[in-house]
Amino acid sequence: MEENQENSMKNAYNYQEAELIRKLVQLRKEQKVELEYESLEDYELPPRTQFSMLKKPAVSIKFPEFTFNMACIRLFENVQHILPWTSENKKRLMVIMCSEEEMSSVEWARRQQKNNEWINKPIKSVEFVDKIFNFMGWDRNCRYKVLGRVANSERGLCLLFDLADAIMFDPNMVEYKDEATGETKKKRIIYYPDHYKGRIGKSYNDYVASQQMNMFEHIDEYVGKTYNDFEGSENNEGQENNGNG
Repeated sequence: MEENQENSMKNAYNYQEAELIRKLVQLRKEQKVELEYESLEDYELPPRTQFSMLKKPAVSIKFPEFTFNMACIRLFENVQHILPWTSENKKRLMVIMCSEEEMSSVEWARRQQKNNEWINKPIKSVEFVDKIFNFMGWDRNCRYKVLGRVANSERGLCLLFDLADAIMFDPNMVEYKDEATGETKKKRIIYYPDHYKGRIGKSYNDYVASQQMNMFEHIDEYVGKTYNDFEGSENNEGQENNGNG
């Protein structure tokens, strides 16, 4: 009861404060009083990876496989197969939707039998992931996560992942003391790209430049994987399992 009353008082206060600000702005407009102007030149915008990534399209890459999260799957609902492409020059991974009949198609999602709902599916390929780790200079013991964005291409809508913006998860947990409880807990260390060291994020000019990027990606700047490369990985995996009994 007391909690409900406290929440009601807070809501009423917030409404009154917002209403006062609105009236102040309206009054200044009527009196033609200019509001303070604040330039964005000296500000920095933190990368989106520093906030919740649950509902944003992302790919997790851990040798020797990569997995697209459910936000990607929901963006392209009912799409089961994709074509993964990489550009070493651009340091990007591009994903194009396709049908199963395409020779190089890869399954990134499947339906569950019990409820017929779509779930994401890990994609294993030693050769493909190895090349990404090589040209990015990544540590094979670590996991990397990259947020994606929707763009357009000769094949229609696609997902783009800027690999240079990947965050790295250390495989080892470190202990720390919870100041509130005094308990010893464990957490995983996250490393951000080198270009964010010593700064909060992108400058205003860098952000404006990134917003003005051409959202059309030419496929001829990318290299794809063939069906045989993925098929070979799956066959090798099956042979190893059979050998282990």
